[in-house]
Amino acid sequence: MAVTSDPHVTVTQFTDPMCTWCWGSEPIIRHLRVAYGNQLRVSYVMGGLIEDFETFYDARNDISEPGDVGPHWLEASDIHGMPVDTDIFDVDPAHSTYPASRAFVAARQQDRDLANRYLRRLREAYATQVRNINDRDEQVELAQSVGLDIEAFTTALDSGTARSGFHDDLSRTRTAGVRAFPTYRIEGPRGTRQLSGFQSFDDLVDVLSAVAPTLEQLSPPPVERFISDYGPVATQEVAEVYGSSRGETRQLLQALNDEGRLRREPRGNGVFWHATEGYDI
Repeated sequence: MAVTSDPHVTVTQFTDPMCTWCWGSEPIIRHLRVAYGNQLRVSYVMGGLIEDFETFYDARNDISEPGDVGPHWLEASDIHGMPVDTDIFDVDPAHSTYPASRAFVAARQQDRDLANRYLRRLREAYATQVRNINDRDEQVELAQSVGLDIEAFTTALDSGTARSGFHDDLSRTRTAGVRAFPTYRIEGPRGTRQLSGFQSFDDLVDVLSAVAPTLEQLSPPPVERFISDYGPVATQEVAEVYGSSRGETRQLLQALNDEGRLRREPRGNGVFWHATEGYDI
């Protein structure tokens, strides 16, 4: 029997494109998408992590300049498993997370599915490719890579509609009482729950089961199909979706690479894997 979409089941992530723990949640989000397919909808609200990094540095005892952020990223990476490249803090540190958030909102005003892909590319570019995603040229190039209409995208940024939409997101974040990123708001036929901070797949499944007990988990596709559909993917994303250790996953992916069935790309302190055939965003 085919599993059909239930518009009453929604996972909303209050998030920020530059938050390392939100970047670390990407394997969990992809696991949800694979496990539940079109039974639920994943949406994003921009929470506005840092408006002005200079103010942020002044308020912290352990972080007084951009380079001080790097060790925190590496510590988080050891926990969540997603690669990072801390050279961004030396090469082109951001002054705020707001411009990248407005870029996502501009994309969302055009197409929500493409905007979700765009958010992934924003995160990936900033965390692993030493690209300052506040830069307009970077934003436009990434928008082109996911198929957004660039004229509509830049118009939303220049006309103020993206800024207005971002302010709406900030208001929604405050109303929800969000104090940490990511925060999840999960809505289903049997109610609404909110989880604050980095969460495991099992944590989210427990809440989904409570608010939408009729949801059914699906079996994941073959690994190469997953990478073709979602690639490039980090090792941790494959480990998460298939329930294997990072070591076992690295061995499997390296074997497929050696056979020419995948392409390996080192980035920062980790590796991404590309399909050699099929669609690759």
